Amino acid sequence: MASRSLRLLLLGCLGVLSYPKVSGISIETDNKNVKAEEFKEAILSCKHKFSKGMSLRIEWKKIQPQGVSFVYYNGEFTVAPTTPVCEVPSSAMTGTVVELSCKESEGSPPSEYQWYKNGVALREKTGTGSARAANITYTMNKKSGTLLFNTVTKNDTGEYFCEASNGIGLSQKCSVKRMQVDDLNISAIIPAVVCVALVMALCGLGVFYAQKKGYFTSKKTNYQSTSEKDFKHTKSFVI
Repeated sequence: MASRSLRLLLLGCLGVLSYPKVSGISIETDNKNVKAEEFKEAILSCKHKFSKGMSLRIEWKKIQPQGVSFVYYNGEFTVAPTTPVCEVPSSAMTGTVVELSCKESEGSPPSEYQWYKNGVALREKTGTGSARAANITYTMNKKSGTLLFNTVTKNDTGEYFCEASNGIGLSQKCSVKRMQVDDLNISAIIPAVVCVALVMALCGLGVFYAQKKGYFTSKKTNYQSTSEKDFKHTKSFVI
């Protein structure tokens, strides 16, 4: 596995510099098949020749079937983004605040995010020009990946997904999720409120009737003490 990755890196360097017929650049390496043990040091060579007066940018790239996964340039690694995680509510009520989020943490430099609705890229709200004319009701933050609706409407119903990119390799996007926006169902709320009011009224009447009948009145037992004066002998016994 390690040797295969090194070969891919070497191919990346070859791909950057091997254009002898176009720009007069030639490239060669001491070893095209580098084998190394995992977690051990490996040295890749990349020798090139070019015409005077030319400036070169030499990069090492790891190339995979899905594209470039990272780039090594000027002593630093840059990493392609991974598939972002998107959070989209499946339903919302008109007039409420709704926020969609999109985030991935592997990309270096940090990724920027672009939201799409029904396959069409959403524009940023700049407050001027075409953005103002289009009456955009959302705020899209490309740095944080949030899409905020301060007062969502039925027109915001649709299928949403987010795309992350940082200029390294291919951009990555999350799966499409649908958000359905509906009006508040007043016709269903009114009967529910009426039922709750009736139940509360019946409970109140029940408590009033029970108090009137004295069910909640505590009964007191009166004890009468017998004094010595009230004590009478009815018979005498002589021994």
